[in-house]
Amino acid sequence: MTWYERCYSRLLIDNHITDLREEYMSRFSPEEYVRLVKMSGVEASMVYACDHNGNCYFPSRIGHVHKGLNGRDIFGETTALLRKEGVSPIAYYTVTYHRDCAEQLPHTSVRSVTGSTRSGRYKFTCPNQRDAVEFYKKEIAEVLQYDLDGIFLDMTFWPKVCCCDACRQKFGRPIPEIIDWDNPEWVAFQRFREDSLAAFAEELTVFVRKTKPGISVTHQFSPVLHGWYMGQSTAIAEASDYSSGDFYGGKLQHRFGAKVFDAFSSHRPFEFMTSRCVNLYDHTSTKSDDELFFSALTSLANGGAYFFIDAINSDGTLHEPFYHRLQAINRKLRPYKEVVAQTKVCLDAMVGIYFSMNSCVNREGNGVSLKAMESESSSNMVVRRNSVNEEMMGLSELLNKMHVPYKVITERETELSGYKIIFLCQSDYLTVAEYERLRGFVCGGGTLFATGCSSLHDRFGGGAGDFALTDVFGIHFTGDYSPEITYTGEELISAKGKVPLVQVEATTEVRALLTFPDFPVGDSDSYASIHSNPPASKPSTFPAITLHTFGKGRCYWMAAPILQNRQYTQQVFMQRLCSEFLPVFVEAENLPGSTEVTFLKSQDGAGHLLCLVNYQDELPVIPLHNVRLKLHLEFTPKAIRRVSNGAMVPFAIEDGIVVFSLAKLDEGEFFWIE
Repeated sequence: MTWYERCYSRLLIDNHITDLREEYMSRFSPEEYVRLVKMSGVEASMVYACDHNGNCYFPSRIGHVHKGLNGRDIFGETTALLRKEGVSPIAYYTVTYHRDCAEQLPHTSVRSVTGSTRSGRYKFTCPNQRDAVEFYKKEIAEVLQYDLDGIFLDMTFWPKVCCCDACRQKFGRPIPEIIDWDNPEWVAFQRFREDSLAAFAEELTVFVRKTKPGISVTHQFSPVLHGWYMGQSTAIAEASDYSSGDFYGGKLQHRFGAKVFDAFSSHRPFEFMTSRCVNLYDHTSTKSDDELFFSALTSLANGGAYFFIDAINSDGTLHEPFYHRLQAINRKLRPYKEVVAQTKVCLDAMVGIYFSMNSCVNREGNGVSLKAMESESSSNMVVRRNSVNEEMMGLSELLNKMHVPYKVITERETELSGYKIIFLCQSDYLTVAEYERLRGFVCGGGTLFATGCSSLHDRFGGGAGDFALTDVFGIHFTGDYSPEITYTGEELISAKGKVPLVQVEATTEVRALLTFPDFPVGDSDSYASIHSNPPASKPSTFPAITLHTFGKGRCYWMAAPILQNRQYTQQVFMQRLCSEFLPVFVEAENLPGSTEVTFLKSQDGAGHLLCLVNYQDELPVIPLHNVRLKLHLEFTPKAIRRVSNGAMVPFAIEDGIVVFSLAKLDEGEFFWIE
């Protein structure tokens, strides 16, 4: 068994401290570091070998050694002590965001269309620059001389849209400088960025495995939720032994991101990182114990490993009170962690959200030049938003409120027959094989719910001018798009963003029509209301929602990405619509929508894990009382046991439905169903 298969509680102590003052890192003690890590109760600890500054914490012959070490090898001492204490030592190494490499080899820098090679304190190197790649391999080789269980390669993504000489030469034709997701030339450049990064990641992974066989290697994969700009693809997950990354988007992002990580992870468990402090930019403002506990419990409820991030003080010391808190949190999590680790459970669901990394674009950016984008954003955080991801997040929130367990589906999942419903959110850069699998899913009796431009293009932005799944949808693209604001149906549900205008086939049912504003959106002189863009008095003739039978299945198509707006009106409308076709798994009394319900199955088939996580917006949570659950299972349980205390749960079978009650539910509970 590998270290990551048995370790479900993990820790990293961030260390990006400069050596601009002699006292920085001067008080670092490997013994104290390991004492606190061991006391906290985690099973694996990631230790910095080299940070974003390019500072090495071992006697490197290649890179810059942190001056505050005064010749000490704190990386080697710390990892050796962790090993002695039974804590798995994992190395942290940064690529791309490597200031020392960029300064030693300035010709390897990422260079934007305006010539910029940095962003604030950060300096970058380009994955297409061979000298930088060789630098990293030599420095990584030094790190791998130590006794380690794994290495984490951070920042394997594009910090900018690079237009350096190496990128221009490798691309082989002029780099398009206008963003346009309907232009195959721009899409081809984006695929080039993704493929270049994939080759870079794969080369480093192969190098690590060849240099130190048996060691795990994984790359930072949090950009999976940040859209096209950072240039990641499925190949980054394929170059990793498991999915790993840090997120700062709160409860909803965590719940959705955990399922995304589970879907992409080559091996289980995935690893979901969350910081002790409120974000990366605040060094002292600590999250509450409740926030940290719920973060970990959410990861476990989705079958993943939880991972906390602390930050070291400038002088190299740690804040001991936090480790006492972490010890108590880990003790509280122990029964949940143990059952997930022992049973090796993974998510089980009849509902899937199709996640296409190729399709996570933002069409609102069409027509924007790279120069304008560079001047408007001081960092890539500004341009990470993408409308496709926003819609999937809204859908995730809706399914959670309805207590519908779901999984994320990716191109790596070739068998779809186990699902009853698949949602396809504006996914229009899929491969021919993916479109064929979806067509077969519907033909075989499944229900597909597609939105917007889904299937309008192939992977490289080409297409026949109509939907690739037009026979499944029962509609045809007219070639035109709506105004920037649309209203759906008699309820006039608003949505932002241009949507494709379609015509229907004779066998297709039109469930609702689109309504447009009377005047162009954004016109300074012609408008109905000075604040907003009210709908016209009559709807258009263009469909907003259609329903079409295909083979044994059916397909709903909705023009507007309504769930991008995570607001009451949009959510209620979509809940009513989805109630027509979503399977019922849980019927619950006194269980609010804020409680996440997940269902997991063990690898050996011995049982399932039902997880309730009562993560409310206001903490500490208000306990829930007299919760009654009715589970629509495809089997009859032999026994149900509470994981927190091992108590057996009385249950009844009513008309084939499993029924049981909880007098009280605090933060959450897992139930082992034999």
